[in-house]
Amino acid sequence: MPTKETRFPGAVFVTLLIAIILTIIPLGEPLSFWRPEWIALTLVHWALVIHDRLSLLMAFVVGLVIDTLFGSILGQHALGYVLIAYLSVRLGLRMTPESFLQQTALLGAVLTLYMLINLWVQGVTSSASGGLLYWASLLSSVIVWPLYHALLGYFHVQRKAI
Repeated sequence: MPTKETRFPGAVFVTLLIAIILTIIPLGEPLSFWRPEWIALTLVHWALVIHDRLSLLMAFVVGLVIDTLFGSILGQHALGYVLIAYLSVRLGLRMTPESFLQQTALLGAVLTLYMLINLWVQGVTSSASGGLLYWASLLSSVIVWPLYHALLGYFHVQRKAI
């Protein structure tokens, strides 16, 4: 059975670094609500491709970096990213690897959970904002997913198992 391998050592780190850069690029106020969740998309991609080697510790550290960069409660994004990685690996094992509809449903479910966790933390700390525009990034993430997943396909290759 063929397996997927990263094209070079550190490919996961490089793609997560690119996702962090895409996340912190400043956008205007109306566009910032529509920014896709780049880091979450990257974690879901790697969870579907190399599910046996995706580290929850790496997702936690990336979450702490994002918490520090955005000045949010320490652990808010870290908790969300760990849940995204864990659920994507667990649910990704139960689906057909090339099924676009199953991938989209998985992405929608884990991103909704991630955004609900962030909304809950913002509500507890009384810093909630955005109203219905808060959910715009979920819609844009699902729309961008096929193209982003295909672009990240450059960073892995399929190898024959011996």
